[in-house]
Amino acid sequence: MTSSSPSPRPGIRLPSPAEPPEPMGPLAQFGMALGLIVLEVALTAAALLVWFFAALHLDTGTPAPEVSPAPYLLAVVAIGVGAGAAAVTWGGRRAWGVAVTQGLMAALLTCGALAGLAYEARDAAPEQPTPAPGVVGCRSGDHSQECAHLGG
Repeated sequence: MTSSSPSPRPGIRLPSPAEPPEPMGPLAQFGMALGLIVLEVALTAAALLVWFFAALHLDTGTPAPEVSPAPYLLAVVAIGVGAGAAAVTWGGRRAWGVAVTQGLMAALLTCGALAGLAYEARDAAPEQPTPAPGVVGCRSGDHSQECAHLGG
């Protein structure tokens, strides 16, 4: 009796699912890395230009509105996170040149934007009032012997 299972056609060979992808050549890695860097710089420049034009105030007769840089810097952080994801993806494909350059771009964009956000938060925080002049640190007032060394 003959088997009823279908046999694969001769000449067709399917790749093994466990085969790692073929590595990119050095010229292809250079082109891919350069293209991604140009894309990330263009996106970052676009975000910063939108921030610049949002804060641009040409009318000198009215006060300029306050424009927070936070949303624009968070957009730069998102671009950096995307570069980090690209680094992981290209590292998995064994394109180490692209992975390293994308990792550097991710660190540069993310750390730079987070430093800008930290500076903005510190700059926007209300200033603490300076302490009043006089005796500071005397528990019972300035009439006791505890503060005699301070002139009280």
